[in-house]
Amino acid sequence: YEVFESNTENQQTLHRIRTRLENIPSVVPLEKFSRDEQLAYWLNLYNVTMLDEIVKVYPRPELESLLTGKDSILARKTLVIAGVQLSLNDIQFNILRQNYANNPLLIYGLYQGVIGGPNIRKNAYTGRDVYADLQENALEFVNSNRGTESRNSQVFRVAGFYARNAIYFPDFDTDLTRHLLDYLEGDERAGLQK
Repeated sequence: YEVFESNTENQQTLHRIRTRLENIPSVVPLEKFSRDEQLAYWLNLYNVTMLDEIVKVYPRPELESLLTGKDSILARKTLVIAGVQLSLNDIQFNILRQNYANNPLLIYGLYQGVIGGPNIRKNAYTGRDVYADLQENALEFVNSNRGTESRNSQVFRVAGFYARNAIYFPDFDTDLTRHLLDYLEGDERAGLQK
């Protein structure tokens, strides 16, 4: 965020990228793109919008409070896509969740701007690589101390990120455990299986 803090040119460039992404469906209907290209589009739009919104309030040390409530960054209708006002929550829970079979892999592609969430990728998502990139994000996050941690034989900690995304895990404990076991490696995997 330091790159944007006192550099209005960088801030304007970020906002222009957001605006161009926002305008794509007005120029070329999304139905013209493959499902994977549409997924990449929505993830990129979400992440650029999140960055743009955070840059507006940076350097605010505590971003968690900006992610909850009726006026959160996630809930505000800050986007207009093909004439429809959308929030970041609309993208995550209405568009992505419903159109991609409630696939929990999607949550690893949605940058939240906080330490307890997945990192943002250095490159944009593409239709060709979107699922491979999401798998890579999941492996990195789940196996980092930001995602999971086996504290001892009695305690296995998972990030609050999963509680915020509980809708992707209908039978939360069972579904989350199964999901984590798909990605956990080494000692952490053994810690969860105890």
